[in-house]
Amino acid sequence: MEQTTVEIVACQACGAKNRIPLEKAGSHAKCGKCGAPLHAEEKSGKSHEFYVFRCPECRTRNRVLSDKVHAAAVCGKCKRPLNTGELFIPQPLMIKDANFEEKVIRSPLPVLLFAWAPWCPTCRAFIPVIDDFARESKSRVRVGKVNVDDSPGIASRFNILSVPQILIFDSGELRETLPGAMQKHEIMMKMANYL
Repeated sequence: MEQTTVEIVACQACGAKNRIPLEKAGSHAKCGKCGAPLHAEEKSGKSHEFYVFRCPECRTRNRVLSDKVHAAAVCGKCKRPLNTGELFIPQPLMIKDANFEEKVIRSPLPVLLFAWAPWCPTCRAFIPVIDDFARESKSRVRVGKVNVDDSPGIASRFNILSVPQILIFDSGELRETLPGAMQKHEIMMKMANYL
């Protein structure tokens, strides 16, 4: 069987990675996910990296180029300013009843919220995995920890009856609840759906 050499090209429109056979590198290739044309500068490896940032007002997803992240960015739909400084907040965040709305519901990024308790040995063993994931996913995912003993309002609101538990939020809504501890690669695969 003859092997074809391929080049991986990131789409500027949606960020999807596309496999382009080298013999078709000069043709007009399109993204397999969104159908946008893959431009020549993308094929040559000069594509721009960007952050996906959700507008806290209208909830529209905006792409902010990495070289323009410190400039004054505005939402493409409602034209309100975007506080791109939120991309660089140190993680994981300590979430409590008092800051839950601001840090989770109004987050411009998808949120992974780790519910734990200090008396739970499984939780304590799982905290380094969450901390490691938080470092690696900075600027793409907001990672928070909530001590259910200190924040009974959150525990009651989301019916957290056992710990550890992972809650995934996107666009201000709870999307998934995952009971128990998980490996880092499993968390990455779950969060890939929201990036």
